[in-house]
Amino acid sequence: MTATKAQTRPTPQRTCVACGTTTNKRALIRIVRTADGIVADSTGKMAGRGSYVCGESACWDGALTKGRLEHSLKTKLTTKDADALRAYAATHSGGGQ
Repeated sequence: MTATKAQTRPTPQRTCVACGTTTNKRALIRIVRTADGIVADSTGKMAGRGSYVCGESACWDGALTKGRLEHSLKTKLTTKDADALRAYAATHSGGGQ
């Protein structure tokens, strides 16, 4: 038998919709458009159109107030969704998950 080298898979890279920084997918927080509304996806595996945001509070501000999240998700944010995302950001900001 011959020994084979274990192949390493490349790490997925994603871009923050607010600041444009490209980094490791796990370092960003995924926001998903679902049939029930827009939610933060802590697993990164929910079905639906997704966008990524850094854990920095400035990025969350830019994504929510400047319409960048709405543009990337191709939908309008309701006040309920925006408030839920702001609450999520308040507990999870500061460098990602």
